[in-house]
Amino acid sequence: MKQRPVFFTFIMTVSLLSSILIEAAEPVSMSIAEFSQLDKAAQKSLLLNVFQRRLEHSKNLAYEVDLDLFIHENQDEQPGKLRSSGPFRRCREWRLGNSYRMDSDMFRPQDKQASQWISDGFDGKKRVSRSTFTDKTHKYGRIDTIHDTLLRDNHFLFWLSGEYPSQEIYLFQDIIKHKDDFDIQTPVDDKFVELTIDYQPSWTRKPGGKRVFLLDPNKGFLPVRGISRWEAMPANGGQRQWRIERFVVSESKLTGDVWMPIQLREEILASPAPKTIAVHEIKVTHIEHGKVKPSDLVVPFTEGMTIVDAIKGVTYVTDEDGKPVGPVKPLSNGSPVNTSK
Repeated sequence: MKQRPVFFTFIMTVSLLSSILIEAAEPVSMSIAEFSQLDKAAQKSLLLNVFQRRLEHSKNLAYEVDLDLFIHENQDEQPGKLRSSGPFRRCREWRLGNSYRMDSDMFRPQDKQASQWISDGFDGKKRVSRSTFTDKTHKYGRIDTIHDTLLRDNHFLFWLSGEYPSQEIYLFQDIIKHKDDFDIQTPVDDKFVELTIDYQPSWTRKPGGKRVFLLDPNKGFLPVRGISRWEAMPANGGQRQWRIERFVVSESKLTGDVWMPIQLREEILASPAPKTIAVHEIKVTHIEHGKVKPSDLVVPFTEGMTIVDAIKGVTYVTDEDGKPVGPVKPLSNGSPVNTSK
């Protein structure tokens, strides 16, 4: 029997893997040797399919994550002496399509119990948000058309998909956006694929550096390490602006058909605060795929909560069913607002 050429065999492998990603949703795994024998076009096609599958996977996902923030001194671009600790947050998120609900418990440094609770939900079809803010003395709610700024504090979110505060912040969306810049090297360190793309932060008009990722082909090309460097000189002169982002994934878990990071460390250095490094420790304590229901996305209003409806332009207090009780008043400059916005 006549043997098929090796090139043909691996092209068929790529085609099969692409079909699996789209239809059967099976985990992707291949050796570095197999990937290295593909031509550049086939390598790029496979990576794009894998990253696109990650975006689809993130649209039915529930997880809980612990988020620690530490500020260190900058010693030659490495964390030095610890300067301070930020508030600890425990977030739970339910994602379905382009809609979500995220709850966040905030713990002040050294506190063992949460002191602030925030919940934010966004209906992707209606483009309406519903959020609450509660501490030991206040209960507020809000109906609006904007996302809650709390989303910026959940750095695990950026491994998923989204639009706020900027689509470029989400890792895989940014990679796919820069598909024309792909520079793929393999093998690296004997077992990884190295992917390099242009780095263009959301606030800039053109690239000013590179993003380099090490991908593990045995885990669906999960990025296990990454570094991004950007710099620019202001058009009107002045000091050089720069930013460095690094991450290392120390533990991952197969969730449905996609390998997800569940323990990682992120470091951020930037010219606005050149003497410090922000270190984010991220640990996912629970994650599951494909089980989110529309009812999971509802943010409840509780009894005695002061609600600002920014869409209708009114404010009111709620009863035990979360409905208005007493007068519904038009908004004024003195009306209470949700302090999480």
